[in-house]
Amino acid sequence: MAGIRQLDKDKAEARQIFSARRKMLSESERREFDAAICENIRNLTTFQSTENIAAFIRFGAEVDLSPLFRGKRLFLPRFDALSGVYEMVAVEDLKRDLLPGKYGIPEPSPSLPAADTGFLASQVLFLVPAVACDRLGCRLGRGGGYYDRLLAGVKIPPVAVIYSCQISETPLPGAEHDTPMGMIVTEREVIDIAGNN
Repeated sequence: MAGIRQLDKDKAEARQIFSARRKMLSESERREFDAAICENIRNLTTFQSTENIAAFIRFGAEVDLSPLFRGKRLFLPRFDALSGVYEMVAVEDLKRDLLPGKYGIPEPSPSLPAADTGFLASQVLFLVPAVACDRLGCRLGRGGGYYDRLLAGVKIPPVAVIYSCQISETPLPGAEHDTPMGMIVTEREVIDIAGNN
C-alpha cells in the first residue's frame, strides 16, 4: 500500500512539472507546434493506412488535432456517468453532434450510440492526449485511468500526442495497468517505440 501511495505522489509531482512546462507555451508557439504535430501525424504510415481514428477535443493546453478530423471516420470520447468511464462515439458533424460534457469539454451527444469495443480494439488508431511521456512509451495522463481502460486490448499501437516540452528524458513513474504507447508525436519528432511506422 505504501508503494501505491508513493507512486501516486510521484505521478502527481510529475504532472505538476510537465503541466507547468506546457502552460508556458505562448499562443503563437502553440499554433505553430499544433500545425507541425498534425503534419507529423499525417505522414505516419499508420495514420495513412487507417480509415478510423479515435481522437480528442482540445482541452486547456492540449494539442489541437481538429485539422486531422476530415477524411477519416472520427471517434471522440464521452463520459458515461452511470459506469464512471469514458466510451468512444462515432461523430460525423462536430457542430451538430457535440454538447458540453464532463469538465466542460465538448462531447458526443447522449443520443449517439457508443461504438462497439471490438471494432475499436481492432480497427481504430487512437490519438491520445497526455501530460507527459517518456521515450519508452510510458504515458502520464491527468489521473483516473480513463484512457488506460479505453486502450485495453487495442491492436493498433496508440499514438500519444504532446509537445516536445512534455517529453521526459528519464523514465516516468508507471504501474502495471498503464497502457504503453506505440508512438509519441511532438512538433519536433516521431518516437516510434513499437516499430510499426
